[in-house]
Amino acid sequence: MVDLEKGLKPCPFCETKENGDDKIRMHLAENSEGYFTVVCWCGGSGPIMESKRTAIEAWNARGPDDRQRVQYPFDSSECSNPVGFRGNLKSVALPTILQILSTDNRTGVLHFEQGQAIRAICLKDGKIVAASGRERQRLGQILYDRGLISQEQLEEALEKTKEEKKRLGEVLLDLGYINEDSLKELIRYQIQEAVLDISLWAEGDFEYRDCQMEFDERGVDDISTMRIVLEAAARKDEWASA
Repeated sequence: MVDLEKGLKPCPFCETKENGDDKIRMHLAENSEGYFTVVCWCGGSGPIMESKRTAIEAWNARGPDDRQRVQYPFDSSECSNPVGFRGNLKSVALPTILQILSTDNRTGVLHFEQGQAIRAICLKDGKIVAASGRERQRLGQILYDRGLISQEQLEEALEKTKEEKKRLGEVLLDLGYINEDSLKELIRYQIQEAVLDISLWAEGDFEYRDCQMEFDERGVDDISTMRIVLEAAARKDEWASA
């Protein structure tokens, strides 16, 4: 089965290609009823199938017009609300999009797609509360890179996120591996990096839809959306002048 896992397509959310039993990036997961799905530690997951082989085939079968073959982050694939608006970053800049949503105090998910890369920003009452970025921008990876948790602790927490259907930050708090202040600081950093990443895209399709989602308030900070945008713009200018 490891040979089959080696044939997995990269994760469409974080673009990781690492997989297999000796990795903690992408792997096959079995639920309590004996069904299988491909999951990535970034939160992306494929369709639930009856066998390992069909789960892998379903993960790899997604196409440009079959976006629901792999679930979006934040459980927004279950949102049945119609698309509020869509467009391309070539015509509408990210700061403009976020300013509109912030001014209107919107709650929902903003998706971006550029080729195989998919990003998402989640807003609550006009404020960014979560974001999906590249692999190095994932909360678990940030914690591990900073030496705040061990690989064993991360693996334990990731397993519990699947069992308890909770987000990683919530599980880490429950396990006592991180405190609320540290979690908020890390999530703020994660959001800033994800927004910066998207702001560097010259083009890419986007769509927004209202979607009510529950977030553990222990990890939600009172962050101004436009402040995040301004910080990302300043970083972008620094990179351009370096």
